[in-house]
Amino acid sequence: MRLRLSLASAALLVLGGSGIAHGDVAYSYEIENADAHADKVLVVWPRACGAKGEPLGTIDLALNPDWASRMHEVDYEVVVRGRRHALAEPCAKSSRLYALPTDVFARGTRMATADDKPIGQTEAGTPFVILPTLDAIDLGKRIALFEKDARVLRTSFRFDPAKASRPAIVKAVHEVLQVDAFDGTSFAVKVKRAVYTHEDGGTETVTDLAAASSVDASVLAAPASSASVPAAPAEPAKPDLGTRWVLFAAVAGLVVGGILAARKKRGTAAK
Repeated sequence: MRLRLSLASAALLVLGGSGIAHGDVAYSYEIENADAHADKVLVVWPRACGAKGEPLGTIDLALNPDWASRMHEVDYEVVVRGRRHALAEPCAKSSRLYALPTDVFARGTRMATADDKPIGQTEAGTPFVILPTLDAIDLGKRIALFEKDARVLRTSFRFDPAKASRPAIVKAVHEVLQVDAFDGTSFAVKVKRAVYTHEDGGTETVTDLAAASSVDASVLAAPASSASVPAAPAEPAKPDLGTRWVLFAAVAGLVVGGILAARKKRGTAAK
């Protein structure tokens, strides 16, 4: 279904930036080796989207003719080494990481404006990286590019800002990622470490994930398997002393009662 978006509803487009909260947890990430592969450029798309996470290319121009002049806007973000990136709230459901060939999609720069806030540019007048070849493709055709084009490498990695395995007292998470294992169609993403900021302002760095070979975004701190926890030794059976004492008391009572009854009978007969 094509997205109907009028000027009045354009306000539903999420305004991105740093420290966007997802379920009361502020999430950010960086890719520490983003520039390690000179023949590839890493891109997050869609970086600006509709209220339900849908790409802007789904806009129905027949219903929203005012958008005709905006079909070449930047709705992606180039990942830059050493920079913290964030995700816009609805886009976190659909934002994916891609690798594009630099011989086709060469980097360029331009000065940010106030309208670039939805793609993570928080300050107007500062330069940021763009891909002019990608900008030349209209928003609708970018959907097919990222979904089907053989030149675009994809990963099974998924951003998960509201990961349930994190401690409940965490109010901010920053993940340091690493890309590797590039082949003709895909690449892998590893979570190298994660920095938790707790409600009291303290921080905790988790680094025990470096051994993971290829990390899915739903895995950060998996709980220990119950099979790895040794079973507690069985407690030796104890004699049921309570029952025995009850039986002993009952038998003793019968014996004593019998003796007393016999004495009483002999005393009566002697009179």
